[in-house]
Amino acid sequence: MMNETANITFPIDLVYLWVDGADPVWRAKRNQYMPNDDSRATESVIDARWIESDELLYSLRSVERHAPWINHIYIITDGQCPKWLDVNHPKISLIDHRQILPEDALPTFNSHAIESCIYRIPGLSEHFIVGNDATLFVADVEPTTFFKEDGSPIVRLVRFNRRKAQRKGNYTRVQYHMQDLVNEKTGELIALAPHHNFDAYRKSDFEYCVEMMKEAWHNTSHHRFRSDDDMQRSFVALYAVASKRAELRKVGRYNRIRGVVGRVGAFVSNQYASDSRCMPITSADYQKVMRKYNPLMLCMNDGEGATNEDRQRMVSFLKGLFAEKSSFEV
Repeated sequence: MMNETANITFPIDLVYLWVDGADPVWRAKRNQYMPNDDSRATESVIDARWIESDELLYSLRSVERHAPWINHIYIITDGQCPKWLDVNHPKISLIDHRQILPEDALPTFNSHAIESCIYRIPGLSEHFIVGNDATLFVADVEPTTFFKEDGSPIVRLVRFNRRKAQRKGNYTRVQYHMQDLVNEKTGELIALAPHHNFDAYRKSDFEYCVEMMKEAWHNTSHHRFRSDDDMQRSFVALYAVASKRAELRKVGRYNRIRGVVGRVGAFVSNQYASDSRCMPITSADYQKVMRKYNPLMLCMNDGEGATNEDRQRMVSFLKGLFAEKSSFEV
């Protein structure tokens, strides 16, 4: 169990990956490099991966409301900037791909490639959290939600079906591969996957893992689109857990419910309490999901089956949650 009373004094930064997929200049560049064969996973080139619905605006509002202790916020982009962002805000830095990725790897449209170079962000603190524009804090969180007092990260993972992994898509196959690689390096198979929300890391752990498998990370940074042989940042998290440099926290319905009586009560009432919830934007009733799972963190998961109507519903929902403008906006 996490020590909620721990006294954490070290700075903790927050890193986002963001893209405006409607930008005609960016789209022309992507289309120029888009593979026209089966060399890349289908889900790596679908439009839903890049559709922008101003989720980052609401995510930053959630930071200001629920995690004001965040030290600095880095937004990694491909030469883009949200039109509403106050770029002069002292807590915000826009990081262009050119600042962290090898020149001969650009342009890239692969989040794995971008994440492989996160640790190169100039000025990034030793302790940092990674999210994307669709991840939000929906309740107050503390530094102890993500790190222990000794600085080790709290790694959140969910159940993972290895038997079915190879028959599913790129993301699942990559997670299977990361588990196998960590098993090869440490002798421990951690058959769990990321919880698809804000994750905690140490820069030194990232650097160590990149140095350990330099060629594989280098190759990933040069894959313009997602590939099944990519490295993924979950390798760093899994390796930290396997090498006892991080605390594992399994995410499920009952994370914040203690004792048998509490679990039975939650089951009977159908009212849970989870660290995080990944909610497809195709869900029929967002509020019902929120009431049922009462999460600390939420990911509004866009996908191939989502429609523009779903995205409009999502924006209305996020406006309802975070109606108040943040200091990060012009």
